[in-house]
Amino acid sequence: MKSRTALFTILALAGLGLLLSGYLSYWNIWGPACHQGPLNWLVSCGGPQKVLIFGLPTCVYGFFMYLAVAITAIIGLTTLKSKGVMATLIGLGTLGTLFAGGLTIYEVFVLKLTFTTIPACVYGLVLYLGILVSGLAGKRALTGTTTTPSVS
Repeated sequence: MKSRTALFTILALAGLGLLLSGYLSYWNIWGPACHQGPLNWLVSCGGPQKVLIFGLPTCVYGFFMYLAVAITAIIGLTTLKSKGVMATLIGLGTLGTLFAGGLTIYEVFVLKLTFTTIPACVYGLVLYLGILVSGLAGKRALTGTTTTPSVS
């Protein structure tokens, strides 16, 4: 995978994450509850119980992390030096994966929330894993590292 392809992939995944977390943030903050939103047949947030961190729904933090990923990917696409950008994206992908993975474990196994479809945190986990893997592939393309063994 070329580094530009990786950056476009990361930008697309961040865009999907922004849509998902923005939707959930809206319904958790201004709507009656996210389980009553129009997409509750596609994404489940565990019913009327909200999982809060410092008084805000977790999807708000996801929204701003996806926004940081999108801005970083755009910077990477518009600059010539993207090694630092790719390292930042790998860091954000790792942080997002840990955040969404931790939430998945907490909501599904600790709180044992009732979900009607796939939990929102699982979608977030998949998106952040995609960002992380694409970042690693983009870094590999930048450094020119291949997995083909050399024959002496």
